[in-house]
Amino acid sequence: MSGKIGVHSLVFSDQWDASNASAACRAASEIGYDLIEVLMFDPSALDIPLTRRVTRETGLGLRLGMALGPDADISSADGMLARRGEETVARALEIASELEAPAVSGITYAAFSNYGAPATKDARARVAESLSRLDRRAGELGVRLGLEPVNRYESYLANTLDEAASLIRASGGSNLFIHMDTFHMNIEEGDIAAAIHRNASLLGYAHVADSNRGVLGGGHFDLSAYFRTLESAGYTGDFTVEAFSSRVLSDALVGGVRLWREAWEDSLVAARSAYDVLCVMRKNAKAGCKVW
Repeated sequence: MSGKIGVHSLVFSDQWDASNASAACRAASEIGYDLIEVLMFDPSALDIPLTRRVTRETGLGLRLGMALGPDADISSADGMLARRGEETVARALEIASELEAPAVSGITYAAFSNYGAPATKDARARVAESLSRLDRRAGELGVRLGLEPVNRYESYLANTLDEAASLIRASGGSNLFIHMDTFHMNIEEGDIAAAIHRNASLLGYAHVADSNRGVLGGGHFDLSAYFRTLESAGYTGDFTVEAFSSRVLSDALVGGVRLWREAWEDSLVAARSAYDVLCVMRKNAKAGCKVW
């Protein structure tokens, strides 16, 4: 595993303004992280000059995450909503190119929403067609687009790695990849190791989160087995710790992800602890898979 180690900006705050962005990037760099991920619910609201400045000043790589809303849902039968969703993702890809980020990934295929019914065949077909067009745009811009399977309470269409892979193959895209998230995999995958091996060629990025989305190592997710599996599958992508505490997030986001407990009071302590866990897990996985 040769990928970089990153931290999500939400570990520190969900306010990406001059003060919070600078503080988060300084902390991430001082701890030893290689990159920071910034989440875009609305790409037009991202302060591009600020983001460029704070990452360059601290020497951090940048990953961009996103989650479409119900008013910009690529899977919608409402043509206006579907077009708005596709335009939103296309703009996010342009921002990634402007900021020299390698990719945009997240809930890029439907809305961050608790749907009341399963996806129809027509919805899947619409999304595949949209992803095909977005794949071409990503190629023109020299970036990639990732699909993050999330649990059934946060979206539909892609709740598992297999479902994300099916959408990618249906689109025929060559600039698309699967963005793993261990919190969601812990809920939706029947056999995590088997899912990773089945889809190894499409895996491009990983959110590492524990079963409770709190301090990494404080839940029951088997991080050791996960990293050993990635090593044996030949995974070379980046890892970003994604952990939440209601202490540092706004009420809107706390409600959105049902984060009813404070996982920590000090984000610096949580970020340092997570960095140490990631380093140890990756080192042990490499040692455990070495052929003598």
